[in-house]
Amino acid sequence: MEQKLIKEVRALHLAKRRKEAGMFIAEGIKTCQTMLSTGKFKPVYIFSAHTLSHLELGLKTDATIKVSAKEMSQISQLKQPSDILVVFSIPNTPITTMKSDDKIIYLDNVQDPGNVGTIIRLADWFGIEAVVRSFDSADFYNPKVVQAAMGSLAKVNLYEAELSEIVGEKIVYGTYMEGTSIFETQFIDNAILVLGSEGHGISEKNAKYIQEKITIYGASNKIAESLNVSVAAGIICAQWLRTS
Repeated sequence: MEQKLIKEVRALHLAKRRKEAGMFIAEGIKTCQTMLSTGKFKPVYIFSAHTLSHLELGLKTDATIKVSAKEMSQISQLKQPSDILVVFSIPNTPITTMKSDDKIIYLDNVQDPGNVGTIIRLADWFGIEAVVRSFDSADFYNPKVVQAAMGSLAKVNLYEAELSEIVGEKIVYGTYMEGTSIFETQFIDNAILVLGSEGHGISEKNAKYIQEKITIYGASNKIAESLNVSVAAGIICAQWLRTS
């Protein structure tokens, strides 16, 4: 494997280079299988440290590049590299392609990539068609986001936009420390769930679009000040699916 190619792939660990190159990396057999099989993302390079058949990877032809364990460790971001790493093209999905009846999760300055990836996976699980991120939220194609999403990147529509661009006629729910309990909320399908940042909650510029403030009440003697944003998202999405 040429050193030039190793440098090219390693550079994709950085957001700036992903944006410039229009490519990102995915690792792990299950994640890569899912993303290859759906056809949503076009593979540019497929690196394998072991012999994996094209059928195992969901490919019509055997297009893998065999690499050594050392070479895989040079391009991987994992402490224990997987047997497979795929470089995909980042698709161009303008906000105008979003369907008017999509259920949407909006990420307002959610910066932890692990949380963003987990929320994408939750959206897939609970049948929420789209996840939209503010421009200051974690990049959807950050390797840690891809890892946490576990292939669900290929099952959920992903967009970048201001909340003001997508509100339209939708009901907008926002998560707050004080509000109507989610168990007393009658969720509807044609809606947006806004999740605020881990440290500051929903931003001032987006607060004016919130029509229903919702919350998850805990025990009166709790020590924790708040729930992790992805944990809160899971609880809310389960109730959203149940009542809508």
